[in-house]
Amino acid sequence: MVKLDKLITDDKIRQKSFWQIVIIRFNSNKLARFSLFFIVILASLTVIIPLVSSYDYSMPDFVNSLEPPSIKHWFGTDGLGRDLFVRTFIGGRITFEIAFMATIAVMCIGIIYGAIAGFVGGIVDTLMMRFVDILYGIPFLFFSILLITLFGQSLFVSFVAIAAISWLDMARVVRGQTIGLRHKEFIEAAILYNLPRWAIIINHIIPNLLGVVIVYLALVVPNMIVLSAVLSFFGLGVMEPMTSWGVLISDGANNMTAWWLLLFPSLMMITTLLAFANIANGLRDALDPR
Repeated sequence: MVKLDKLITDDKIRQKSFWQIVIIRFNSNKLARFSLFFIVILASLTVIIPLVSSYDYSMPDFVNSLEPPSIKHWFGTDGLGRDLFVRTFIGGRITFEIAFMATIAVMCIGIIYGAIAGFVGGIVDTLMMRFVDILYGIPFLFFSILLITLFGQSLFVSFVAIAAISWLDMARVVRGQTIGLRHKEFIEAAILYNLPRWAIIINHIIPNLLGVVIVYLALVVPNMIVLSAVLSFFGLGVMEPMTSWGVLISDGANNMTAWWLLLFPSLMMITTLLAFANIANGLRDALDPR
């Protein structure tokens, strides 16, 4: 009897909630855990380094222009003599800001829009999805150029341009998952209790989509980073003296003799994208062990 009581007690201790199990599974993936640590450290450095550095990211120094990497300038200097190490991290800060703001907007708009379309169904679903199809037909660069022509070049306009197009995929994913949930027993029970549709969507549909949404968000963030870099590469992003990884890569591509101008921003961006890909794989395995 004592052994049986001890076994029951140990079993209760071992019982974990779903999210506790997810965290344990994610932590067991060393590559995903290291990638998350890398992203946290990198994001922190993009804030700290420009503040503590003795070099100003915007102040030209023509005497030291196009210097290769050295002890004085770890990443070298650009054509105006500005320290590339500081500019790379300030560019990372701007890139992360645009990517994370756009991701939050994509998450909010896409989840609500897709959940409503999938749950209500019928003509409402058809009309909402046809609107999504129309937006899919608008070229991203054309839409970005139109916004910049109307409102000028700024960080906010870049964020709006990226978010306005990128929520479409999230809406489609959420809609498909919602259609699968709509005929589950607990949803039908909520309908029989005459709960309002908005209450069912908020309290029952969206919480059961979190697993899929979290994995998809880990894939959305690097996509936002790439789109931000594309805008900046074509001169449609932030304006000088502010910079981003896309601006720095564009400058490096236009001046191939100074190899360091292209190498370091490109390495930063590539490692960041790989880290987010590893995080997404770790979350997928943790949330769906099958």
